[in-house]
Amino acid sequence: MIRVAILGPGRVGTTLALALPRPAYEVVAVAGRGEAGLRAFRGRVPAAVALPAEKAALQADLVLVTVNDDALTGLVRAVAAADGVAEGSRWVHTSGGHGHEVLEPVRLAGAAVAACHPAQTFPDPDAGLAALPGCSWAVTANAEDLGWARVLVTDLRGSPITVETRNRTLYHAGLAVGSNATASVVTFARDLLLGAGVSDPNAFLGPLVTTSVRGAAAHGAAALTGPVRRGDVSTLDRHLEELSAVLPEAVEHYVALARMALGQARRAGLDPKRADAVARRLDDVRGHDAAGGPDPSREPEDTGEA
Repeated sequence: MIRVAILGPGRVGTTLALALPRPAYEVVAVAGRGEAGLRAFRGRVPAAVALPAEKAALQADLVLVTVNDDALTGLVRAVAAADGVAEGSRWVHTSGGHGHEVLEPVRLAGAAVAACHPAQTFPDPDAGLAALPGCSWAVTANAEDLGWARVLVTDLRGSPITVETRNRTLYHAGLAVGSNATASVVTFARDLLLGAGVSDPNAFLGPLVTTSVRGAAAHGAAALTGPVRRGDVSTLDRHLEELSAVLPEAVEHYVALARMALGQARRAGLDPKRADAVARRLDDVRGHDAAGGPDPSREPEDTGEA
C-alpha cells in the first residue's frame, strides 16, 4: 500500500484523492490553509488527517502537491526547509506551467520528483472524477523517475505523455488558449442567449461543445479556470514571454482573450487585488506590436484607454 499526502485540498487535490485506486493507495494526510477546504476534503476522504504541510508530507510515500501555480514554489521551499521531506518519498506536482525543477528543494532533501499535469478541467471534484479516465497527462521528470511517474498516471486511468521541461510553458500556454479561452468565448455566448430570453443556454450550447466548454455553458464565469481566473501573474508572465519569443503574432490574441477572461473572472469573485495585478500586467503589453515594439499606429494619448 502506498501512503499518500495531499498538499492542497482544492478541486484537483480532492479529485485525485478520490481517483487513486484502493487498496493500492491510501490517502493518509492532507494539508491546506483554509479550514473550509480541509473540512470539505475530509468529508470526501475521512481517513485523511489534517496536518501542517511538513508533517503531512512525512506521513507519506507519495506527496501530491496540488496548490495554485503561484503558491507552488513557496510551499515546496517551506516544507524542505522545515525538514518535511521523507528520504525516498516521491513528490508530484500537478501544475501545467512548471516542470520538475520547481521541486528541486525536495529532490535535494532525498525525494524523487516529477511533474504530472492532467489536460482536463476540474469545475468540481465529481465532474473531474468523471473526466479523468482516458485523460492525457503531461509528464516531466528525469529519466530515472519517468517510469514510476507514468505508472501513477496509468493508475489514475490516464494516458501519460512526456513533455520536456523546456517546453512546459508553451505547452501550458497552448492548453490555456485551447481550454480557458474557449470557456471565455462560450461564456460570452451564454450571456447573449440569456439576454435573448433563453433561460437554458445549455440546451443550445451543450450539444455543440466538448467537455471543457460544457461547463462554461452551464455555469458561466464560474467555469473559468487557468492563470487569469486565479490571478496567477507569474504564470501569465511566462506565457507572454514565451509567446513573444517563439510566436509573437499570437500575443495580441492572447492578451485580448485574457482581457475578456479577466472581466468574467472579476464577476466570478476573483480577489480584486489579484484582478488588478493581472490588469496591470496586461496593460504593460498595450501600445506594443506583436513583435514587442511600439505600435506606430497608436497615438500616445490612446495608450491608457480601456
